[in-house]
Amino acid sequence: MTVVPKEDGKVAAETASTVPHSSVVRESYFSPHYLDLEYRRLWPRVWQMACREEELPEVGDYLTYDIGDDSVIVVRSAPDQLRAFHNVCRHRGRRLMEGTGQIKHIRCAFHGWRWKLDGSNENVTHREDWCGGLDKVDLSLGAVRLETWGGFIFINLDAEAEPLLTYLGEAAEALAPFQLDKMRYRWRKWLKMPANWKVALEAFNEGYHVSITHWPLNRFGTSHFTSRATGRHGTFGSDASTLRPESSARTSSAAGTRDMRRAMADFYSYLKGAIDSNMTDTMVHAAQTLPTTVSENASPAEVMGALMQTAQSIDAARGVQWPSITREQYVRAGIDWHIFPNTVLLPMATNCLGYRSRPNARDPDSCIFEVYQLERMPADKPSRIENRRNDDIHDAAFWGEILLQDFQQMEATYRGIKSSGYPGPLLNPTQEVPIENFHRVYHEYLKG
Repeated sequence: MTVVPKEDGKVAAETASTVPHSSVVRESYFSPHYLDLEYRRLWPRVWQMACREEELPEVGDYLTYDIGDDSVIVVRSAPDQLRAFHNVCRHRGRRLMEGTGQIKHIRCAFHGWRWKLDGSNENVTHREDWCGGLDKVDLSLGAVRLETWGGFIFINLDAEAEPLLTYLGEAAEALAPFQLDKMRYRWRKWLKMPANWKVALEAFNEGYHVSITHWPLNRFGTSHFTSRATGRHGTFGSDASTLRPESSARTSSAAGTRDMRRAMADFYSYLKGAIDSNMTDTMVHAAQTLPTTVSENASPAEVMGALMQTAQSIDAARGVQWPSITREQYVRAGIDWHIFPNTVLLPMATNCLGYRSRPNARDPDSCIFEVYQLERMPADKPSRIENRRNDDIHDAAFWGEILLQDFQQMEATYRGIKSSGYPGPLLNPTQEVPIENFHRVYHEYLKG
């Protein structure tokens, strides 16, 4: 028996199939009741990553961020000022803006009311008809909380919400050395995924699946993952891996049985074609030089050191400086951070792979799923990157092998979760802690 809030605001007992000692409620993935609770009690109270600062470089640049029935306008109102407003006209409630663009003011297309970029009203059509009735009415657009971190713009619909840095907690501290604010988009992709947003999110909240789902990686070495919860958020990492050379404190035992030079060259070549992330073109090129610049008798540590040194030199020559990150900082950051509720970041010194999932309107059976690569780039590189859409979860040419492997698991998992023969998950207590923690926090919000 699990206690969940009902629509009338009272807490009542509802039968839910769950595994003992798990906070996961199976029905929360597909029940319209839970989707309704999310829109009423979760999304209005959490900090949500709306966009990146680089998406709004000029005064008047705007975009809209939608979550359920709510829509928010995020706009650069001054060179050093970003603002967010409820995307609704104060007059009759018409939605004001759609998509992205460049504006001098915010205007309602219905009756022509107009606002400055700071949200203050500058025009009411035929204002004299109100005979002074509007003189003491604040006609400003409804302000939405906005704060920035790591180059990301976060919004919160709750005016009384705690500060963003407090909300992020250890996640902000652990990720600070990577200087995400100095990275920019290299590519962006999105789709409407045929799975609930939580299934899509959880596919990237643990490393337990890597050696099976992404089995081609095993030829480069395997990893054993550990994970932990930190407040609302979760993280996982590995203390023995050849799959994360920038931060490896130790390599896997398999590393000593093969030529690490050629293994790294092959590894980065594979990543380039399979996901085009978790590395940069510089790292791919530097790895290809290893067989000719490093002795075949070099230790794994020496190979890694040579790879990093070559890559940093190449980047420095093209105007890209790496941050100084200690081994202890790498260990603390781990591999993957889940920022509650719906953002996942995989940080590295030169790049960061990111995911975001959110509900698709009132359909619990699908979600909006986004993938992007952030990267350190020379200052003269273009900053506006198209967010490309492709709903075909079998298009290897567009998505790459690794993401398609994840997509197939998402679709099949969501279908299986709905089965009457599935009572609920048996979560790995070492490797799947972030999933358990996610549902613990999720249900705390739903209880109100």
